[in-house]
Amino acid sequence: MEDKKIWKKFLIKSLAVSITLLILVAALVIYVDPMFHFHSPRTGVSYILDNERYQNNGILKNYDYDALVTGTSMSENFKTTTVDRLFGTRSVKAAYAGGYFKEIGDAEKAALQNNPDLKMVIRSVDMSFIMTESDYINPAASYPHYLMDSDPFNDDIYVFNADILFEYVNAELIRTAKKIPADTFDDYMSFAEKDENSGPGYVLLFVEDFEAPEEQKGLDESEREMLISNIRANLTANPAAYPGTEFYYFIPPYSIADWWQTYVSKGRLDAYIETMTIVTEELLKYDNVHVFCFYDDTDLVTDLYNYTDSCHYVSSVSDMILEKMAAGENELTKDNYKKYYEDLRDFYYEFDYPSVIPGAVFK
Repeated sequence: MEDKKIWKKFLIKSLAVSITLLILVAALVIYVDPMFHFHSPRTGVSYILDNERYQNNGILKNYDYDALVTGTSMSENFKTTTVDRLFGTRSVKAAYAGGYFKEIGDAEKAALQNNPDLKMVIRSVDMSFIMTESDYINPAASYPHYLMDSDPFNDDIYVFNADILFEYVNAELIRTAKKIPADTFDDYMSFAEKDENSGPGYVLLFVEDFEAPEEQKGLDESEREMLISNIRANLTANPAAYPGTEFYYFIPPYSIADWWQTYVSKGRLDAYIETMTIVTEELLKYDNVHVFCFYDDTDLVTDLYNYTDSCHYVSSVSDMILEKMAAGENELTKDNYKKYYEDLRDFYYEFDYPSVIPGAVFK
């Protein structure tokens, strides 16, 4: 009988200790909140910014800002300090590497819904991600829905998460004690440290030698319908719903190697030009949208030392894009966009691809 009492007391004490520990863990995670799910950053805490799909939603909901930098990895090297200097803003960066139009459009919408003071958005508009159904998202990306919804009953996945506790909360408290500064949006998901790995040796590593077909085809009707549906669902819907916000949308300048690999060698150069033309036409229906394209900077696009692979440009190009947008350069308008794309087609059709891409054969 006495043994039963001892075991009963032990179980009660163990249960009480376990519950107390769980409460302390939850309280600590909620207080620090490394994913910003519950609140904005605590003053003085050295936060780690390194996980965009886990942290972006909290940033969009809880940070204090009036400008948003978003898009694919083509926006990851943008510095918010440069944005703020050029545009007079208080910006945050929430990019999505490999993000398709729905994911980025939804993020943009979350920022607009949660921040009535949002006055501008800067967003990359990548043609390589646009030819999909309007609800398509990247199947290879992580989507922590418990951090993206408003359901309090699944927050236990976050507050009782060992990775969150030890890799973030514990690490951030140690950094704070050591007086290590919190990460900034300039560095958030930036891969600028790879700038030295640029040039033909890196860009052409996975570019194949093709013989381009004689005919360069445009879009077929089904592609055109899918494209317009995606644009209207995930690109122009937000400017239409928020006319008081200015949207700076830019088509990122992929390298000449990507033009060859993705379009010209597959007989899709006309389809590429037509895609950009339709995107631009749809965007220019809205007075609060500014459209920029940098493919007419042919010295940039054809110099592989500006790239770390066939798509990603070095950080100096990111700085240049922001500076030109702030100055209103390379902006497409209703008056100039048709001629602009006609000239692009002429240049990229006539370009001497083998001079940059050994083995390329273009009839």
